[in-house]
Amino acid sequence: MAQDVAEQKQKKADMVPNTAEKSQGEESRQFKRRSVLWPAKMRVGKHELSCQIWNLSLGGARVKVDLPLQEGVEVIISLAGRGEIPATVAWAKGELLGIAFDVGAEVIRRMFEDRLHVLGLGDDS
Repeated sequence: MAQDVAEQKQKKADMVPNTAEKSQGEESRQFKRRSVLWPAKMRVGKHELSCQIWNLSLGGARVKVDLPLQEGVEVIISLAGRGEIPATVAWAKGELLGIAFDVGAEVIRRMFEDRLHVLGLGDDS
């Protein structure tokens, strides 16, 4: 259990952009990202907001939402026909959020198994 919590914290830390590395052209992310433009719903407590997913990886996503949220806020992302993904806001910059999924990569692979080859998120990508 403690190891699972530690792995989740490390995964969230991997989602936080590192400006020093980005300026050198290096990428420190654990998973490949793929640009998408998908409508989704984000639930924050009892409130449901419309949002757009701008990119997706097996560990998280970049999301645009009209309501600013703070780092650390727990959310649930709902994608039509795919289900719900619990996540935590890893970073926030205006209406753009980086969210770290609170489930393992294998759960995300199963949710998108029919699209992994198109998204380039499979094991062999």
